[in-house]
Amino acid sequence: MKRSVLPLVGTAFQQGKMKEAIEQIQDTDLAEIARGERYYFSAQAGACAEAVKNYLTSEDLMLRLSADMLYAFANLTLGNAREAQMAREDIRNCLQKSLEEDVTDETKAACIFACYLSSIFLHIEPERGMPPLETCISHLPEGQRLFAVSVLAHGMYLKKEYAKAQGVVQTAMLLSDQVYPIPFIYLHCIAAMCQINQKDQEGAIRSVTRAWELARADQLMEPFIEYHGLLQGVLEVCLRKGEPETYKKLVDGIIAFSRGWMKIHNPQMNTMVTDLLTPLEFSIAMLACRDWTNQEIAEHLGLSVNTVKHYVSAILEKLHLDKREKIREFVNQ
Repeated sequence: MKRSVLPLVGTAFQQGKMKEAIEQIQDTDLAEIARGERYYFSAQAGACAEAVKNYLTSEDLMLRLSADMLYAFANLTLGNAREAQMAREDIRNCLQKSLEEDVTDETKAACIFACYLSSIFLHIEPERGMPPLETCISHLPEGQRLFAVSVLAHGMYLKKEYAKAQGVVQTAMLLSDQVYPIPFIYLHCIAAMCQINQKDQEGAIRSVTRAWELARADQLMEPFIEYHGLLQGVLEVCLRKGEPETYKKLVDGIIAFSRGWMKIHNPQMNTMVTDLLTPLEFSIAMLACRDWTNQEIAEHLGLSVNTVKHYVSAILEKLHLDKREKIREFVNQ
């Protein structure tokens, strides 16, 4: 039976029907990987790592790559940077194996995609000499291809190509024959990231609202946890007051994931992204260092100007800074 990487990502299912979609997967190994995906994307990192760990040494590259990606990112939340880094290194081993052996174009494309994902999500430059991601995306099945497009657009975002990245994700969704909930959530989030960087608050709120509508029934919280900082307060606008219990769960996940993310990102990129701020403070810090005035931040987040001033002062104090401009050195660029 032909296998593909991340089978649940590549499945189009109705909202609230994720469990039923997994039950329809007849290949028992792929079904177990899909259960690991379900745990990961619903912010159950421990259960995810446990579900996929037996596939980390699989001879089947699709199973092994899937396990590597899920295990790496689950272990960020669990605070196990060493385990996460080992899984990232094995992704590179899989790519090397695919380049040396006679494998299908889809297998090679899956290896290249996994390498880009494991770098770009951590804001680490992909290794030099890597085949361009855009040249291999067409070899992936549609759902996985959409997820790969989100990674490609994330890379454009990191280069500050906001309009280009927004166009790519919106075009990808328009051209899709079906709704693939997990890739679509990521694509909507990236659209929002680009929109808020262009000060299109209304557009960003619409994008996050659409993403959450796809995620709510199956509690697919992980994309919002991963992208919280880059959403620059949009998550707070959409959920903090309207769904306080959901927002509290997200905050717990954001804190754990961010600390694990920094354990790998900071030493590799020689940066000092801070874990001293609360998620709301981090959002304000992201906006403050992007030339948003206190008035603009207040209007965006639904706070008073005095409250924003208080938050900015607290941020400067926590980071031992004397000037607002210096915040940039401590947040996620």
